[in-house]
Amino acid sequence: MKKNYLLLFLSLFFYGYANAQMKLVDMKPTCEGLSLNQKVRLSVSSFDVSTLSNPGHFGDELAQMLTNALQNSGCFSVLLSLKDMKGVEGENFVNLSGAVAAPTESGQYKGTQVTVIGKVIEYRDPESANAPVGNFSVAVANNAHIGFIIQLINTNTREIIDSKQFSVDGKKIIGLGVFTKRLKLDSKSDGHKSFQDAEDKGIMQAVQYIASRKDQMPMPGANSGTLEVKSFSSANCGVLRSGYIPKVMVIIPEFHITQILPDPAGETEVVRKFIDAGFRVVDPALYAALQKTMQFDEAAKDPMKAIALGKKFGADIVIYGEAFSERAGTIGTQISCRARVEAKSVRTDDATIIATNGFEAGAVDNGEFVAGKAALRKAGTMVADYMLTQFCSKDLSFAKSGSSAVGRSLLNSVEITVSNTDYAKLKLLADNLAMKGKVIERGLSDGTGNIKFQYKGSIDDIADYISGKLGTKFSIKDVGDGKIALVGK
Repeated sequence: MKKNYLLLFLSLFFYGYANAQMKLVDMKPTCEGLSLNQKVRLSVSSFDVSTLSNPGHFGDELAQMLTNALQNSGCFSVLLSLKDMKGVEGENFVNLSGAVAAPTESGQYKGTQVTVIGKVIEYRDPESANAPVGNFSVAVANNAHIGFIIQLINTNTREIIDSKQFSVDGKKIIGLGVFTKRLKLDSKSDGHKSFQDAEDKGIMQAVQYIASRKDQMPMPGANSGTLEVKSFSSANCGVLRSGYIPKVMVIIPEFHITQILPDPAGETEVVRKFIDAGFRVVDPALYAALQKTMQFDEAAKDPMKAIALGKKFGADIVIYGEAFSERAGTIGTQISCRARVEAKSVRTDDATIIATNGFEAGAVDNGEFVAGKAALRKAGTMVADYMLTQFCSKDLSFAKSGSSAVGRSLLNSVEITVSNTDYAKLKLLADNLAMKGKVIERGLSDGTGNIKFQYKGSIDDIADYISGKLGTKFSIKDVGDGKIALVGK
């Protein structure tokens, strides 16, 4: 009898020991005290399942467990997977529908830097069995088994940063019966314990593996994921500390594919950034409305007309270009649009290009045109920041219009005589010269034209400029002593 009780005691001891394993909920944080800007942003996609002997939603279950464990590890900024975005998108839609008192701007989600992809390749369902041993019976549940692959993907480039296969077994469930009474295990409940144990082991190993690869993830300075807001003023912009702050004119018409948009958002954002920085900005649309002969849209496409428009309104710099937006698709119940803003900035005194670039951006909203406007505004911000960075990093200086003491000392004068010409040819010449300097006087009499012109540089530079730009209209007869003689062709 004592021997039987001893065997029963030992069987219960081993049963408890076999079930006393560390669980996932007991796992401690791996990266305590790590600040947000040191955390790589990642998201876990649902586990694909390539084996047929698994339960229905096994892949989703593993993905949720891994997401939770990675968040609790403290090593990463874990983002919601796209599959689970439906609830968030619904709330976002309501926020922008007008039903909320203080709606927020849409489309400000953070982007992932690393996507964790899982693939289940092995699965064994636990089974229980009874086996008599003398006066005893032993119930043993074969342990559950799962195998899966974890891949760490650079979201921007699709490069596989690292990949590893995991193969784990759940604990065995062992019971011992006394005499002829068998201790039969519940194959469903006890097998589930073995399966849970295998899941916990696999996820813990996966988290440790991913955390160990944290510093190998090629993400330059993991940050908050929000667009940096740049600020410019006289404190960080030399041209704003000069005695004369230049005037700026911005001409960037825009359209949503198939339709012109009123009140350009990209142009408005560029203007706002320059005004906030301290530049003086003139309104080209207002001037174009006053001067019917000068068309705003033509100035946006023709650099000569853009410079001429800027000079007539006293602008020292003209920023001109174009912008467009288009529908990109839908995200849940919202509409996504993409936009591009291209711009070039030139000096009106000599047509020197200061900076040129183009940027793209996206946005979502309940309305298509509103989403397009938001995308254009974001792209406009990027263009303005680039332009201001170029302006403020270069040694730019401008002479105040009408300041003869400064202006004339920096300019040379030339008298240009043109024989065998007419009004159209003389105007063409004057308009081209206006891109290189200042036309002081222009006249035409009996087929001979005269232009007095102020410029920076040498007289040979002006002659070369005329020959290069208008060589098919004029031939140069004489150059020297502050005079250039041309003959119309």
